[in-house]
Amino acid sequence: MELGAQKHHSFHLAGIIPVAASTGEFNLPGHDVLMPVAPDFNLIEAAVAECSYAGCESIWIVCNDDIAPLIKHIVGDWVEDLYTIEKGKYVTYPKEHHVSIPIYYIPIEPKHRDKYDCYAWSILHGANVAYWICRRLGRWIIPDRYYVSFPFGIMDFQEIKKAKSQLTHRVPYYFSHEGKTVCDGVPLSFTFDAAEWRRARDVIKSNSRSYYPPLEGEEMPTQKLPPEERRKSRHFKLLDVFKDADLSEAIINELPWFYDLTTWAQYSTLITSGHCKDIKRPYGFVTGHISIGENDSE
Repeated sequence: MELGAQKHHSFHLAGIIPVAASTGEFNLPGHDVLMPVAPDFNLIEAAVAECSYAGCESIWIVCNDDIAPLIKHIVGDWVEDLYTIEKGKYVTYPKEHHVSIPIYYIPIEPKHRDKYDCYAWSILHGANVAYWICRRLGRWIIPDRYYVSFPFGIMDFQEIKKAKSQLTHRVPYYFSHEGKTVCDGVPLSFTFDAAEWRRARDVIKSNSRSYYPPLEGEEMPTQKLPPEERRKSRHFKLLDVFKDADLSEAIINELPWFYDLTTWAQYSTLITSGHCKDIKRPYGFVTGHISIGENDSE
């Protein structure tokens, strides 16, 4: 992965929504990202809406093939840009200003599964696929930065709308709550670039070995590591991968409230709190599917 072309009049912010390897305490038949947080509004839809508010021009949901059809049925292939929806309230022909954001679905590669496919790897893999697909289409649409929206991390959408102009800067941006960010293992949204991607990738890959390095004169390693040392990155948490991120030039936005909904306790706290009233399906939040191969002759 490389830095995107330096474009003076455009900025491609790609949204990454990691679902693969995510864990919650709800054990739903489908997936825990389908838990409701408001009437007609669930966690995965909230993550998509967050990306839309953040100014993402593309959204990449990282989920394996076992759950992808269900999520795609709910979320679809595109979502209306909520910023243009609100802007359309004040013009004569609002639909002329509406913009659709494409949504893509990325599975973890089989060669990576059960090796180093921890939750953080879902983020890095999604960004890598987004980079290479965009690069093959043209260097001018390579993402400049990547915005990570965690389905289990719920915050006030108003905070994201306020931060929209800063999220498209070429500096790291981290949301924080009670002084903690994703670098402390909390699923709070943040942005990163190619340099941070390479650093995090090296952390995971350097801890994914099963063998000691080959001895002098050996072409292939033959001696296995102790069982507790093998493929350690397979069980890495967000803290293990992002704790050494460079925050020296980062913009850190302290949130008034935030809930980590991977636990039932936090989910119950949200439902019984006054913040629950602030979470609702956004006005104009519309998703849809692309129909391919339909017969229009009838």
